[in-house]
Amino acid sequence: MIKVLIVDDSSFMRVRIRTLLETSSEIKVVGIARDGMDALRKAIILKPDVITMDINMPDMSGIEAVELIMKQCPTPIIMVSSLTYSGAHETLEALEKGAVDYIHKDNLTEKNLIEKIFIAKDAKLTVTAENVQKPPGAVIQEAKEKILSDSLKTVQPVVFPSGHRTFSVIGIGISTGGPGALAKVLPQISPDIPASIVIAQHMPPSFTKPLAERLDRISRLSVKEAEAGEQLIPGRAYICPGGKHIMIEKKGIVSLYDKEKFAGHHYCPSASLLMSSISKVYEENALCIIMTGMGSDGLEGIIEAKKRGSYVIAQSESSSVIFGMPKAVISNNLQDEIVHLDDMADRINTLCLNG
Repeated sequence: MIKVLIVDDSSFMRVRIRTLLETSSEIKVVGIARDGMDALRKAIILKPDVITMDINMPDMSGIEAVELIMKQCPTPIIMVSSLTYSGAHETLEALEKGAVDYIHKDNLTEKNLIEKIFIAKDAKLTVTAENVQKPPGAVIQEAKEKILSDSLKTVQPVVFPSGHRTFSVIGIGISTGGPGALAKVLPQISPDIPASIVIAQHMPPSFTKPLAERLDRISRLSVKEAEAGEQLIPGRAYICPGGKHIMIEKKGIVSLYDKEKFAGHHYCPSASLLMSSISKVYEENALCIIMTGMGSDGLEGIIEAKKRGSYVIAQSESSSVIFGMPKAVISNNLQDEIVHLDDMADRINTLCLNG
């Protein structure tokens, strides 16, 4: 049974969310909170498995509540947000502070909400409580996981057949847990790398431009939302607009396509289409990275990329919020390396700057 705490200052939304959740026999609503402070108290007392959190509330906002809950009693939190520009910025801030996912009020259906709850329950939190003493057993288990993760990495320097290899483009496929992971990786990447970075992050149209703006402010390299027809420039990162598929054509030209153009791809943007396109154009000079996210998007594209000689990195299980997309690559033994999130930027810099 998944225990859920609902946090919202609107009685209408509290009733709506509760009604949707109680259609599942595997979910139990254990509490209701009307603001952030109330949420913090009940999270500590009730110990829910998942929390749904509104953003704008009196006394203490949802963003403030996320930060405090993650410090005092880390719990998977789903933000319930609006599709407005300001709503996108606030949701992204909450994700950076530790929330694992979000759902839009306009998209609040029984199927979508319950699916989000089940995903969040199994999410690996990227923050830990500052004032909660971990039992020795938990510390030992974490150490074992870290050792296992490290043992799966390629620890020896990679020696390419030619003795030197230059990467012209880096493709990143990412989903659940993506905004926080990108906020950790992109600021550490050197603006001097000779490669362009193209990112397929599963997000709605109103969210990708604010995401690019936030990442641009905290990164040394330039980050922008990709535009159709533009030429890729080394040392810049491009985020695919939500609701579009991104592909890189000859001479590094960005092409954007409506979701209907590739109806067979469930996720939009599709990481598989991105990986397939960059490997077709750049072959062994393409670096393909699959990071945290649910499902197996990216797998088909990585299969094609490997046939064309592209280099593949998968994020480690211990550092992924959801180990779905990287697992699909690793299970098929398609990766050249498995890299922890904390080491991802350094590995990109090393591969691109040192060859």
